[in-house]
Amino acid sequence: MKAALLTSYAKDEPLLRLAKILAKNGWNILGSAGTVSFLKENGVPCKDVADIVGPPILGHRVVTLSREIYAGLLAATKEDFAELERLHISNIDLVYVNLYPLEKETQNPQATPESVLEKTDIGGPTLLRAAAKGRRLALSNPSQIDVLEAWFAKGSPEAEREQLALQFATEAERRVADYVSVSADYWEKKTV
Repeated sequence: MKAALLTSYAKDEPLLRLAKILAKNGWNILGSAGTVSFLKENGVPCKDVADIVGPPILGHRVVTLSREIYAGLLAATKEDFAELERLHISNIDLVYVNLYPLEKETQNPQATPESVLEKTDIGGPTLLRAAAKGRRLALSNPSQIDVLEAWFAKGSPEAEREQLALQFATEAERRVADYVSVSADYWEKKTV
């Protein structure tokens, strides 16, 4: 059975819609605590990633940064998958990441270096980059849900999965690059 990891700052309709599409198509859904709570409250079964990697630490700043998650995203060869099996690590086929709103915080006239650091997402960009590198389906924008749903409607043909993964990977890399650029711009202004 395919597995998806959903981690979203926004607990909103696109997140719920995606989870329902995945559940309808027989996928297992993993999520971080807030995402799991939101989905379960709305009737979508979801397993807390903490059950796999342990509870969040450092004030919830370290949740998905775990070798079990990244091994599940980066395995690529027959040998890799055999190693995952030996280590009892599940493959992850899709991630959906809605990043902390760093752009909004850096544009806030009341922002402080501390508030910007607090809104700087580390796990989300790392998940997107690992999923992109592993050629998993790396959704970085709610608008991609329409494309994914259309692929499912066609029976999720494996022949189209590679192109879809490449399209999503490209968009994920751009999203992460833009996000990191916002951070760099903010900190460069602080050092002038």
